[in-house]
Amino acid sequence: MILTKLIPYNKIKKKLNKKDKIGIVSCNTCARMCGTGGEKEMNVLAEKLKKDGYNVIDTDLIGAPCMINQLKKEELYGDTTIVLACVSGIYNLKKLFPKKKIIPGLETVGLAAIDKNNKPKLVRRLQK
Repeated sequence: MILTKLIPYNKIKKKLNKKDKIGIVSCNTCARMCGTGGEKEMNVLAEKLKKDGYNVIDTDLIGAPCMINQLKKEELYGDTTIVLACVSGIYNLKKLFPKKKIIPGLETVGLAAIDKNNKPKLVRRLQK
């Protein structure tokens, strides 16, 4: 699996404008297992943004955005999409929606394995 960590909320906010119509797309596989994605983290981010006066108009939970055939949306609602997925999921969304502003919400750390306590453990760090 792919290990990710959250990009600090303030760094994400710096890339947004209060006039943006914001959608959030979240991975429900690796990112959910890392505690950085899935429905819970997607909703947490949406609520924080709304509380801070941002216009969140859409959320979409996708099994594995790194698999392009799982991105069945014809359109991303809004003009800005925050993606809670690894670099592969971000890449696919940018490829499918080249005219949209895509903002990463996660940083890809590397490859991980799930331990006996169902927690991801870093196996190999991604080289930058």
